[in-house]
Amino acid sequence: MGHDGILIPVLRQALTLAASLNNFMVQTFSYRTETKDKKYQHIIHSVDINSSVEKWLRRIEDLQDEVYSFDKSQVESIRHQFLNNQLNIQLDKEAYFLTIKVGDKIQVVNIDKVKKSEPDFIAKLTYLTTEEGGRKDYAASGYRPHVKFDGRKEMTSGEQLFVDKDKVFPGETVNAEIRMLSPNFFENYLFVGQHFEIGEGSKVVGHGEVLEIINSKLRQASR
Repeated sequence: MGHDGILIPVLRQALTLAASLNNFMVQTFSYRTETKDKKYQHIIHSVDINSSVEKWLRRIEDLQDEVYSFDKSQVESIRHQFLNNQLNIQLDKEAYFLTIKVGDKIQVVNIDKVKKSEPDFIAKLTYLTTEEGGRKDYAASGYRPHVKFDGRKEMTSGEQLFVDKDKVFPGETVNAEIRMLSPNFFENYLFVGQHFEIGEGSKVVGHGEVLEIINSKLRQASR
């Protein structure tokens, strides 16, 4: 294989990574529904308001029959309304909302955009399999495990917003935005390629690698 045969896949990989990094930031939306008897709130992480609707539909399917979500028959009805373009969806400007039919009543679902600061860094996360000692179930976008960097004893919680997935199962890998609770512990310490552990208390459930540092206070001046 000539040099071009080697370089082309490498360049494609680099361009794909650059494109994925340029798609940040992931946005957070709060879907609020108030019925006569209940109040529901579902937090959805998505790159934009339009794609968040489909994610909300998947979320209520996951949570059907839970006390804080719709029951199975309601979920089936909402999905049917969506597929048949029967939902009135206002996403062009704030305030965002959509309307659904629950029984014989029209119900408004208010959608609020949640303001968030810039992420501290972007990372590639790899979760251990259950057999390796990892989680038994998936981690959802918005998960807040501990973060522990190589060479440091300090830990802090770090919110993970997944870029192209809603959930990550044991053994899977995903790119994510990380927002740390106490970034000041790690000022002038991070560098691209740095590794860290993902933990639940003392239990390590995965590993991460820093891809890009957004918070300039965390970036090493030189290396």
